[in-house]
Amino acid sequence: MGALSHTLVVSIEQAVAAPYCTRLLAEAGARIIKVERPGGDFARHYDAIVNGESAYFIWLNSGKESLLLDAKDDHDKQLLASMLAKADVFIQNLRPGAVESLGFSYESLKKINPRLIMCSISGYGSEGSYADKKAYDFLVQGESGLCSITGAPGEPARVGISVCDISTGLTAYSEILRALLERNHSGVGEHLDISLFDVMAEWMSVPLVVYKNGGKLLSGTGLDHSQIAPYGVHQAADGPFIIAVQHEGEWRNLCSVVLGDEALADDPRFASNVVRVENRVALTEAIENFTRQYTRAEIAEKMEAGGIAYGNLNNCRDVWDHPALKTKEVISGGKTAEFVRRVCDTSTTVRAIPSLGEHSEKIRAEFLHA
Repeated sequence: MGALSHTLVVSIEQAVAAPYCTRLLAEAGARIIKVERPGGDFARHYDAIVNGESAYFIWLNSGKESLLLDAKDDHDKQLLASMLAKADVFIQNLRPGAVESLGFSYESLKKINPRLIMCSISGYGSEGSYADKKAYDFLVQGESGLCSITGAPGEPARVGISVCDISTGLTAYSEILRALLERNHSGVGEHLDISLFDVMAEWMSVPLVVYKNGGKLLSGTGLDHSQIAPYGVHQAADGPFIIAVQHEGEWRNLCSVVLGDEALADDPRFASNVVRVENRVALTEAIENFTRQYTRAEIAEKMEAGGIAYGNLNNCRDVWDHPALKTKEVISGGKTAEFVRRVCDTSTTVRAIPSLGEHSEKIRAEFLHA
């Protein structure tokens, strides 16, 4: 059944952020009515790699009901109003002001449904000079400074997944859960205004505070950590591997147990994390003078003996075969497709991907003729 099995969520959604939020709500047991405009959620058409359907869409939309609705049509607006009068949660990621112009502002909706929790997801919030700007994931990565601390030194780079969208969907999910808990006590809902920029700016707290308080602009460091060393990729005889040292005790163990050079720990160039970061090139050379003599398997044994965190620099082929990877099947186009299982999702339920407007007739009968 799930913790949210008696929760009705109506979502006018598209792309990634809002659909990711409602996917999490669906897996918690909520009923999700996905409202799609004529033509459908444009994420349906990003690619056709999984049984002729989009990988993004399948990942984000299993277990939902699809309602094809034209919010500018009076009859369809009546249907939407009827659903929202009974809903627990209303999510929308249209451009700021769009739902208000249709007559579905939070102020209007709370008059017919005081318990309703409304969540508006946007690029930069509902107010201010940036409110009307389009804000796709990459644009927000750039605006928030994320690209400036990603990539090789002097070469800003985009993070390879839709990290702004995904983090915003996750934030919306957690805020909706908080609001549902508060409603249990107060009996009234609230409006949550969540923007991609606000979420990513908060995730950027450390680089921003380093600039504000230390006057230092962090930049990309490739596969090295910008503020910790050794914490990055090093070379063995047969390829790269990752070392991650968090504190001085681990640094000393790395030197004495793994590298067999206890004196290296007290070398003035490497005696603290601050100076190790400043002397990263020399540090890497000192470590690789040793590691390049051994294979990754041999290095792994030494790391285990020293209690040092290490790992592999995998590609997607490697990860798909990884012993720690957990997967789950969904139904796509009448066929099953294997996707990565969400953390803590232990359900064996195989959820279907809705075709465009698949549940329209049933939903119209339920909410207009009840």
